[in-house]
Amino acid sequence: MIAKLLDNLEDPKRPLFGPNYWMLRKMGLILPDNKIGKFLYIFLHFFVTFFVFTQYLELLEIRSNLDLVLTNLKISMLSIVCVVKANTYVFWQSNWKQLIDYISEADKYERNTRDPIKKRIIAHYTKYCRKVVYFYWLLVCMTVITVTNTPLLKYLSSSKYREALRNGTESFPHIFSSWVPYDKSTSPGYWFTILYHALMCTYGGGIMAAYDTSVMVIMVYFGGKLDLLRERCRQIFGTSGLGVSNQEVAATIKELHSIHDLLMKYAKLFNSLLSPVMFLYVVMCSSVLCFSAFQLTTATNTTQKLLMAEYLIFGIMQLFLFCWHSKDVIVKSGNVMMGPYESEWWTAGPRQRKNVILLAGQLSRVHTFTAGPFTNLTLSTFLTILKGAYSYYTLLRK
Repeated sequence: MIAKLLDNLEDPKRPLFGPNYWMLRKMGLILPDNKIGKFLYIFLHFFVTFFVFTQYLELLEIRSNLDLVLTNLKISMLSIVCVVKANTYVFWQSNWKQLIDYISEADKYERNTRDPIKKRIIAHYTKYCRKVVYFYWLLVCMTVITVTNTPLLKYLSSSKYREALRNGTESFPHIFSSWVPYDKSTSPGYWFTILYHALMCTYGGGIMAAYDTSVMVIMVYFGGKLDLLRERCRQIFGTSGLGVSNQEVAATIKELHSIHDLLMKYAKLFNSLLSPVMFLYVVMCSSVLCFSAFQLTTATNTTQKLLMAEYLIFGIMQLFLFCWHSKDVIVKSGNVMMGPYESEWWTAGPRQRKNVILLAGQLSRVHTFTAGPFTNLTLSTFLTILKGAYSYYTLLRK
């Protein structure tokens, strides 16, 4: 049943990007063509943005309670990154569509090959993309279920807490900490707030699942395209050791220049769309991880520790996947220039060898994805953020 459901997400027009495109449309990041649907999704994005604003308003009410403040900041910081992802995607809609169209067309072009090595490369990155997408969707789903069930789990975890609720010495637990214009500590306001928060959490999780996995798949595709480009370079002079004509070599080298130029063009476009969002995420990530770790070590019962641990794992995994795939593209971008030297260049004449050197010079350009103007998305950045989070954590402990 699950396999059939996943098969329905595939799109012949987008053999690599099918499930991601489906999710982007369902979450309203790619707006529908009809005016009513477009208006409803834009209104929904505005409403979610307003909800994040109310989370920061609530800080004024709870500023004297450190644990409540940390809980609020931990979620509200992640929430503001979430709404920035959604709003920038909608605002830069045409650029994202242009990028997705390029990936879909370039990917279909590569799939027409009969070369077994290229087929193996394509099959590998396609299978890998599906694993990453479905794993991340599952991780988001587990996090959403955990967060939305926080009040219930907190209620069931401690008999003392239940007794305190009956005595009125403890307030009813909520999913999020946000301001509302009514009494949310008593029924029916409490139940309405729980439902309201659950809907916001589910939609926010969907936004992260759609945006993050589409970014990861695009990064994986760039890495796969570089592998294919390297393989094309290996085959410039054929594979039989007999060489090919000057005309064929010239045409092949011209095509390789064109493919690489186009790849660099869209890699820069992708970075211009992603970099501002990742800058905000990197700035806030250390604090979010710090607050999660602090609450994990100060939790009083096992249930609370499990909840905090799951949230901390999600935050670390999200950051790691971005940095890992970005670093993979950097490595492959640096290695692609080896392709011409791995070809049967010794069968070529002086003019052909000169063209190979020029091609290798162009391929030596390494493209790096950035998080704003200050840092690159690499594993070094990932470790730096974890060190920063640990430093903040030790400060809080003291």
